[in-house]
Amino acid sequence: MTDGALRIAFVYDGLYPHVKGGAERRYHELGRRLRERHDVHFVSWQWWDGPARIRSDGMTLHGVGRPPSLYGRDGKRTVREAVAFSARLLPVLLRQRFDVIDCAATPYVPLYTTALAARLTQSRLVATWHEFWGEHWNEYLPRRPLIAAAAKRIEGISRRLGDRLVAVSGFTADRMALSDDARLAVVGNGVALGEIDAEPAVANAAEIVYVGRLIDEKRVDLLLDAMHLLRDRFPALRCAIVGDGPELASLRRRAADLELAGRVEFHGQVEGSAVYGHIKSASVLVLPSIREGFGMAAAEAQACGTIPVVVRSLASGAPDLVRDGVDGVLVGATPRALADGIASVLTDADRMRVLSENARHVGMTRDWEVLAQRMEAIYRGEPAAEAVGAGSHSTIEPAGTSAQALR
Repeated sequence: MTDGALRIAFVYDGLYPHVKGGAERRYHELGRRLRERHDVHFVSWQWWDGPARIRSDGMTLHGVGRPPSLYGRDGKRTVREAVAFSARLLPVLLRQRFDVIDCAATPYVPLYTTALAARLTQSRLVATWHEFWGEHWNEYLPRRPLIAAAAKRIEGISRRLGDRLVAVSGFTADRMALSDDARLAVVGNGVALGEIDAEPAVANAAEIVYVGRLIDEKRVDLLLDAMHLLRDRFPALRCAIVGDGPELASLRRRAADLELAGRVEFHGQVEGSAVYGHIKSASVLVLPSIREGFGMAAAEAQACGTIPVVVRSLASGAPDLVRDGVDGVLVGATPRALADGIASVLTDADRMRVLSENARHVGMTRDWEVLAQRMEAIYRGEPAAEAVGAGSHSTIEPAGTSAQALR
């Protein structure tokens, strides 16, 4: 591979800003920064109107077909969508000649298709792992044990696909259990510091904010229950829920049942950098999720100087972003624990100030510009990308992105 411009393709079924998850945001931010030096492409469902191939924001978008629903009636990602996306990928990828393809490892079926296309077109394949489930499949599909077993098997085999493997957190890398695989490196997610600094805080905003998709594993219901527990102690306390998803109607009903009218407001999907205004204006961002490969909302909160209160979970990497009592608060996955964690911040002004200052300091270490340069080194296959950290896997995270590295 030469030292000149690369033809880079990002492959994922979701595309920012049409879908606003952590993986979509990562590829969007990397693409925006790499487009100045490279020819950047996205291969996804056709989330836009018009022709299947368009130029947008200095990058080329390839649509493989109109997107079906990503979620089923149970609010979970469907196997049917992953298979359909995989089936439509191969013809598009075979018509191109990319120097490197960065494919999201989840859902797994498209990774197999992309690996085949990369081999046939002699493209370098980077498989990016945003999370690794392992035994969590049994909890995710408790009534479908055969499907859960098959998913675990497919996930385990797919760890071997790719010229280079990238985990977005040390937590995910450890769960992959590939400590002897020299292809594995850790490159965390970043924050858009310039956009955060430029966005003004929202006027008359809530003291507590949640930002993210409204799906069952995000456990926004825990936050609603915690707000119910806090209403007598903090009569004026308000919470803003920013995001959309299949759980929206259910969460609205729960808020009504808990008599949280006027205390909890659902803002839906907030476009662009305006979401930072909601985060900056709040004192606390709550991340009650029990499954996170990274925890983008917590990192963005820290960059805003907003204190993240994060639920501990064996299936979540988000707690690794927080030093408990230093630049955030870690709590158990119960309404009472969450309520107590929020109260511990709101009732101590001096503690709140110190936590906010520390959060802002660590948040400033996660600039997307730095991470884009590190991914660029991986795309080129440069030796500089092979630096070995103190852990069992190669790591090129920025200093401060892991709680383990800061202790």
